[in-house]
Amino acid sequence: MKFDYAEKSANVKADALLVPVYEGKGLNAYKYGAQLAALYHKADFEGKAGTQLLLHKSDAVAADRVHLIGLGKSDKSGPQQLGEAIAGFFRSGAVNTSKLSHVAIALEAAKGKDEEIGRWCAEGALLGDYHFDVLFSKADKKKHHAKTVTLAGGKAGKLKQGVAYGEVTAQYTAHCRDLVNEPSNRINPATLAKFAQDMAKAVPGLKCKILHKPEIEKLKMGAFLGVNAGSDIPAHLIVLEWHGGKKSDAPIAYVGKGLCFDSGGYDIKPAAGMLGMKMDMGGGAATICALGAIGKLKLKVNAIGIVPATENLINGAAYHPGSVLTSMSGQTIEIGNTDAEGRLILCDALTYAQREFKPRVIVDMATLTGAQVVALGNKVTGLMSNDDKVANGLEKAFKAVGEEVWRLPLPDFYDKQLDSTIADMQNIGGNPGTVTAALFLQRFIDKGQKWAHLDIAGPCMNDSDGWRLWSSKSATGTPVRPLVEFAENY
Repeated sequence: MKFDYAEKSANVKADALLVPVYEGKGLNAYKYGAQLAALYHKADFEGKAGTQLLLHKSDAVAADRVHLIGLGKSDKSGPQQLGEAIAGFFRSGAVNTSKLSHVAIALEAAKGKDEEIGRWCAEGALLGDYHFDVLFSKADKKKHHAKTVTLAGGKAGKLKQGVAYGEVTAQYTAHCRDLVNEPSNRINPATLAKFAQDMAKAVPGLKCKILHKPEIEKLKMGAFLGVNAGSDIPAHLIVLEWHGGKKSDAPIAYVGKGLCFDSGGYDIKPAAGMLGMKMDMGGGAATICALGAIGKLKLKVNAIGIVPATENLINGAAYHPGSVLTSMSGQTIEIGNTDAEGRLILCDALTYAQREFKPRVIVDMATLTGAQVVALGNKVTGLMSNDDKVANGLEKAFKAVGEEVWRLPLPDFYDKQLDSTIADMQNIGGNPGTVTAALFLQRFIDKGQKWAHLDIAGPCMNDSDGWRLWSSKSATGTPVRPLVEFAENY
């Protein structure tokens, strides 16, 4: 998709012109507004958020058709709401059904700074236009995509700056969606590692190192290797490094769960429960792609991405319920349930991150618990942290990009539920499962280390009919954009 710029939206000869309309304001902000308003009854379209109306050809504009898109009340609407409305249009199927190649967006009445408007227009168009169709064998099954989007109105130079940023964040969010949408026979620990290597080669200054099983064994990552024991594909530890800040600056470390397929192990999942488990590496995909975006944007920050990649399968060597594993930290873990495997691979990765890089803050993310979906549904990420400043920074980052997050507590009295009678701890702690999972991870955080945990089980694998900039019935790519925002502003 190419972005172009024009001074006046009425003069753009496009297949379609999107006209954003504020609720209660009508088309008054546009010189051609009265002519378009005469083509429909007011009750047909009032500018409410999420609504659209197609108008037939009018001499008022040069475009072949006009789509009115509602932004809601003007005092509650800005660049973000504009981006969401644009995403809604591209996601609606209008581009595909009408085979639109050139879409123009009228920005004369848009509220906000032109850089922000440009960014949200780019993210809205690109993420709304996303569709995972690479596995269809027939061309007619593939979605038609617009080739050109013209932003009409505003200062072209400022809009271009915002578009350049939005193109990167949208591109790497789309990469994350692709990784999570790919079936597990195509994305496994080895191919996920190769994607990270290839991505790093395409981003000057971004380094990628892959630790293979012999190296992981030398590090004594017994928890990570215990989960991997049932798989024929060896474990891979993916390490990405971006050095955009001062050499003396401690890095931000992102750690993502890279569970490429989860059968549940000997505590096997029911058949229906396995269907979405190709997506259990969503935290790892987000970590990889966030580092790619940070490097592509050349952010002035030092950042690390670490992804323990494996499968959780069953064979004669697979770990059992009741087994005791020794983690890289030296702490021993009694296995109460082999389906609580994500925390086992993360705990060793957290230890590695602290010993190897001494980060100023660690943020881990994982499709970790079904309890997160029960508590917060499939649109809200669960956030837990040992530091208020870190938590506040993450909350601001999510809000800035239009994604939802909610902080949950980490009370000491639930931590006791993880105690074991034969080892330092067990890997399950009962209800509330999202909180006890985070408390398990906190046991591997060194004293004084700032840390936050994001449980993205619902938002990563969102199965609702589209939401905001997220694609319909598909991987969402969260939390790539919040992680980039956090790295830039924390």
